Amino acid sequence: MLPTKHLSGAQKRKKRKQLDQAAESQMGALHRFLSVSSNAEVGQDQGHQHVADVDANNEQNLDAEANANDDTQAPGDDNQAPEDDVEDQGHQQEDEMSTIFDPRTWECLDNRKKDILIEKGPVRELNLQFPKDSTARHLSYAYYSRNLSNGEIVDRKWLVYSKHVDKVYCFCCKLFKSNQNKSHLASDGVRDWKHLSEKLKSHENSEEHLTCMSTWNELRLRLSKNKTIDDEMQREIAKEKER
Repeated sequence: MLPTKHLSGAQKRKKRKQLDQAAESQMGALHRFLSVSSNAEVGQDQGHQHVADVDANNEQNLDAEANANDDTQAPGDDNQAPEDDVEDQGHQQEDEMSTIFDPRTWECLDNRKKDILIEKGPVRELNLQFPKDSTARHLSYAYYSRNLSNGEIVDRKWLVYSKHVDKVYCFCCKLFKSNQNKSHLASDGVRDWKHLSEKLKSHENSEEHLTCMSTWNELRLRLSKNKTIDDEMQREIAKEKER
């Protein structure tokens, strides 16, 4: 076994210095590692914070865009209302025209509606299934025709039917009735199918009915003539514009 070698004092001081330097170098490396790790964590935290801020900003931007889109689309919804109004008005006009030819609505007619009826005349709906009364009687299309003594068949154009109340009326007497006209065909209508044939014959030969028929024909011709004059004036105006 080799004998233990003792260092001199100078050698011991040199070795201690080397150990101290090594320790200091290790401490510096540790501080640098801790510093770098701390900075990395701070940077990572800042990175997460930055990402969170970006996400928050993106969400705010998306909300702002959504609100902007809602504001942009809102006028479109408002503009839809006039189209609905126009459509409703169209349906209302169709309903008005469909009921204007129903004699049960002729008690209070303004001049415009009365002129339409005078010009167009009565409307006869075909292929109706007339309801039966308590005695199994009902209206028949045969009542629209009148058989004369000479065998001639005349159309009763003035006879109109309301399917809503199941009654017949006189077109011209309903429109131009006077206080002297007591016929139900000129007022409330008739649903007495058993005696309808006699009532029609009596009515069409009455003075009141003949007067109303004459009034209807005169006004119809006058309206037609005025319409013809208006059409001619429109054509003349169009020709003047072309010159």
